[in-house]
Amino acid sequence: MNNFFLNQPDPLLHNGMYEPTIPQSILLQQMQQMQQPQYKDIMGELDEALKSLSPSMVERLSQDQKFSTLNAEFQTVVQQELLSLVRNKLNMNPKIQNNIKEQLEIIEATKRNIETEKEASINEMNDYMNNYAHLTFDEYRRMKNGEPLDKKKR
Repeated sequence: MNNFFLNQPDPLLHNGMYEPTIPQSILLQQMQQMQQPQYKDIMGELDEALKSLSPSMVERLSQDQKFSTLNAEFQTVVQQELLSLVRNKLNMNPKIQNNIKEQLEIIEATKRNIETEKEASINEMNDYMNNYAHLTFDEYRRMKNGEPLDKKKR
């Protein structure tokens, strides 16, 4: 059956004109694809190149300083990217939370110990300079350790 609308627009068309509509999600996806730079899978090339090497070639390559430096930089970036992808999940893991808390406690304790050692060293130097400047620092240390001073050497 054919429908003919004489002197009237088709009620299914907007204002009598056909306007093709594309869902906005498809338009957005197409725009994003156009904006994404086309890239070559150079990581895949690197993987293939490394997989094709014999063990002796890998050994020789590992001795190359520039390759080792570049590979270490690459591994660091990969590690950072992977961590950024899983950070939220790791933060929710109780084992990871406990592990990190313990590491932070160790870091803080180490920092406190270093500060205490620095302060003790500064106090020791101040004591030497203010009260025992007439002695050499070695003599001062021996005196503080309870060792007898050899007065003949002076």
